[in-house]
Amino acid sequence: MKSKDIQKVVKTKYGNGDGPMKIYRDLAGVVSLKTIKLWIKMINNTGSINLSPPPDRPHGIYNAQNDRVWAMSREEADKKGAIHEKTKFPVKVMVWLGVCAESLTVPVIFEDATMDAQKYIKVVLPIASKSGKKMLGKNWTYQQDGATPHTHHHSQKWCADHFPAFIPKIRWPSNSPDLCSFDYSLWNELGQVMDWNYVTAKATLIEQIKKFVKKLKKKKLKILLALILNRSGLDSSYSYDVIMILVEALKQVDHSFLEISAQTDRSKWQVDSEGDT
Repeated sequence: MKSKDIQKVVKTKYGNGDGPMKIYRDLAGVVSLKTIKLWIKMINNTGSINLSPPPDRPHGIYNAQNDRVWAMSREEADKKGAIHEKTKFPVKVMVWLGVCAESLTVPVIFEDATMDAQKYIKVVLPIASKSGKKMLGKNWTYQQDGATPHTHHHSQKWCADHFPAFIPKIRWPSNSPDLCSFDYSLWNELGQVMDWNYVTAKATLIEQIKKFVKKLKKKKLKILLALILNRSGLDSSYSYDVIMILVEALKQVDHSFLEISAQTDRSKWQVDSEGDT
């Protein structure tokens, strides 16, 4: 959904009497509560949502590579703002995180920003197993998406041998937006609380990730879980321990443990195209 479409939804829902918190919950964390409140303030003041573009820049998406400055010399061009600094090799890390209604696991960070089946089995899955037992006891289900390290036959066998229950690759519809919303909501929350001005190198990026994962409180997880239930068309009578509602598992799930991962650099906080949901 484009930004303009989201703004129209916010304006319509506010006009229908919805408050900022209800709008935020209905949008499942697509935009922050702070942004929604700012937009509502604009609506009250001007009747519309008007976002001013940066000075001397065109409307819409700006790509520095396509920008042109007319000047007689290099020095004159530089004075007009023609210098665009960009890191040639951005700092990136792969982050794995397990989450359930009780808490979050410690983040597992791969500094080379890659994941394969061998790393997944050796490093990630033992942490997932230990954390699941600690937070949920003996009765819980491990969920992962269809990324290659997860669907590898050795990974699938490890899960079958060590978890009380898990969702095998043949049952996981990884592209369903209803099943992925918790993933994106959680990374959005984490990205918003991190101090990006402090992130200047890989070491400080990792430090910020570890620091602010600890600050995501259980209350926030409960709110995100409520959003999932609402988006799935189910009422709150379903257990808050349900992390995702599976298409083929319409019955109530008592305990579920979700693993998610993202690839990030200092300029973006986004789920990797091969990341986990």
